[in-house]
Amino acid sequence: MISEMPNIDGLRPAVLAVLAAKREPVRLLDLLVMAADHVGLDEDMREETLASGGNRLRLRVSYACSSLTIADLLERPQRGFYRITDNGRAVAERHLEAYRERDLEEWPQWRSYQEELAERREHKASESEGAGGSGAGGSSPAPAAQSSDEDGQSLLERVRGGIDELNNAVETRLRARLQQASPQFFEKAVVELLKKMGYSGTNGRGRTVGGSGDGGIDGVIDQDALGLQKIYIQAKRYADGNAVQRPAIQQFFGALSGKGAGRGVFITTSTFTRGAREEAQRYGGQMVLIDGIRLTALMRHYGVAVQPLQDLEIYQIDEDFFEEDEELG
Repeated sequence: MISEMPNIDGLRPAVLAVLAAKREPVRLLDLLVMAADHVGLDEDMREETLASGGNRLRLRVSYACSSLTIADLLERPQRGFYRITDNGRAVAERHLEAYRERDLEEWPQWRSYQEELAERREHKASESEGAGGSGAGGSSPAPAAQSSDEDGQSLLERVRGGIDELNNAVETRLRARLQQASPQFFEKAVVELLKKMGYSGTNGRGRTVGGSGDGGIDGVIDQDALGLQKIYIQAKRYADGNAVQRPAIQQFFGALSGKGAGRGVFITTSTFTRGAREEAQRYGGQMVLIDGIRLTALMRHYGVAVQPLQDLEIYQIDEDFFEEDEELG
């Protein structure tokens, strides 16, 4: 038996070793036991809990599986099951004691994931600066000499920055899941988003229209009960590297004109070329473009396809409570 539980870096090789010995996908709950057996955890270690009440082993193995899946060393054929890939077997054959995030950089899928995280940070920082803020959940480095209040504020800013990083990771994984979903499911997801954003109004509704005869329209939002005000949607579930180009924007505008529509939203899981964005600008605000990064940021913000993991409570001294003492003094 070992003296302490391995960290996530130490559990990644264990997960790969266990799955390399299996031909069929392994359920996560079974993988927890197999990984614990592989590294020699005693019962007390297996039952360790976090301050939040969660199981420490499950959290670490789950994160190990998530990062390995992003790097394409594992795949998830169905919910809650994992299977090793050929790349994963190659790493397992190295019999490593630890496999760190910097080691995952050897895989292009992981590098792309990190690049997208960096892009999200830059995007949110520019939005925050434009609104007069200090960037994406961060601030300038604090000076060496600080009061206790400044120390607390600096720590709070770091906590917020950490939460932003976690949410950026969720948004990035969400975009990948949408790219793997069926076109029909993606169309329903974007209609649900616009409804959550309030575009269906109090008595309006949203629906998908997709199909071979959709005329370039994938969804419609009725903004009132009679459907007099409508927003038309084009949804393209595209892989990375397959950007929406100018002709697609022109075709969508043609479909809008055919409906006598004044407003349309073009949504994709990938990106828009410069020509596509310039074309949309020609239509005088009649068309809004939403790329994959903005889409998943909106989905996270409005709670579509995500759920809260944990609520954090941070306290400060209630100065009003001590006012009586000051009066007595």
